Amino acid sequence: MELLQLKYFMKVAKVQHMTKAANELYISQSSLSRTINRLEEDLGVELFKRDGRQIKLNEYGNIFLKRVEKVFYELEEGKIEIKELLGMKSRTITVGATITMLLPDVFKEFLRINPNIKFQLFQLSTKEIEKRLEEGTIDFAISTPPIKKKGVISIPLKKDKFFLAVDKDHPFSKKKSVKIKEIKNEPIIALTTDYIFQENIKDLCIENGFEPNIMFESNDIEVMFKLVLDNFGVAFMPEYWWDTDRTNFPVKIELSDVST
Repeated sequence: MELLQLKYFMKVAKVQHMTKAANELYISQSSLSRTINRLEEDLGVELFKRDGRQIKLNEYGNIFLKRVEKVFYELEEGKIEIKELLGMKSRTITVGATITMLLPDVFKEFLRINPNIKFQLFQLSTKEIEKRLEEGTIDFAISTPPIKKKGVISIPLKKDKFFLAVDKDHPFSKKKSVKIKEIKNEPIIALTTDYIFQENIKDLCIENGFEPNIMFESNDIEVMFKLVLDNFGVAFMPEYWWDTDRTNFPVKIELSDVST
């Protein structure tokens, strides 16, 4: 039994006329008749009631037609799934991230398994990420801290602690840890206001009885590191900011009264 036989069978069942069916299939009537006859021989039963050129399905034909329609339906579904899979495997994924320095390591294993996926990666502020998620111009975002906005689902990837970054010549550099209140008079280097991270730092300082003295703002981590290393101020940074291949890092000081 061949798919071609089933295709011809469905056409004859639909138009109920051998000549019309043959014309629509662009084959001769004799060729169509031979194909239907071979199908009936394979099944061991007749599928049509014949009345000259007019033919209709008999009891066996009606039963068989239901099964054949399911076969072709499943074949079409299979073709659709394959096209979708091919589209997914070759698609471009647009990602927004507040910090991009660790993302190459995150994507390395994914790209090994899915070599045809392409990424467009944008370093964006928290507010810009919120805007682009709402507009649908990025597929997903990796943000620290997480986006807390209606309609956005955030999935924790890892927990991280805040640390204080200071230059090696700063008085704090000899300490194992400091308390937030000890930073009251220190100039602070912070991310710009369009990052929620700065809001979190401000809230943390206010909870401890003082307004932070933010002297420098930047959206560039390298610039922030350089400002700290040049002793222009101190900076609050999550621990993973030290997890890179840099050779020159600020000193990492634990904040003893900050749990996360």
